[in-house]
Amino acid sequence: MSPIALVLGAALADHFGAHSLAFDALLLAVPLTAIAGLRSVADRLDGKAEPTHAFAWALVLAFLLVATAARASSVGDPSVPAVARSALIACVVVFCLQALAALAGELRTGSSK
Repeated sequence: MSPIALVLGAALADHFGAHSLAFDALLLAVPLTAIAGLRSVADRLDGKAEPTHAFAWALVLAFLLVATAARASSVGDPSVPAVARSALIACVVVFCLQALAALAGELRTGSSK
């Protein structure tokens, strides 16, 4: 399962009030995001990827760690701490920016053919 799917699933679970399920999804997303980040660093060292891709994964990992740590003390509570919600939204924003950057790259290479 990809970290993007887990983060989006956590956001949906939060929206519907299943905060413990959102916490579990975020907890699972942390090591998967670290693996994706390490892969992007390896791709960068091989010259296959842009450095911004690795930086984006590092940002997502940082936001995920903040979101998960902020929720850990309030797993059974009916509300989510504001910092955890903000960090989760920041993850979604970074994923959207990554998608837009990938789309722009594809449009640039597609127009040069």
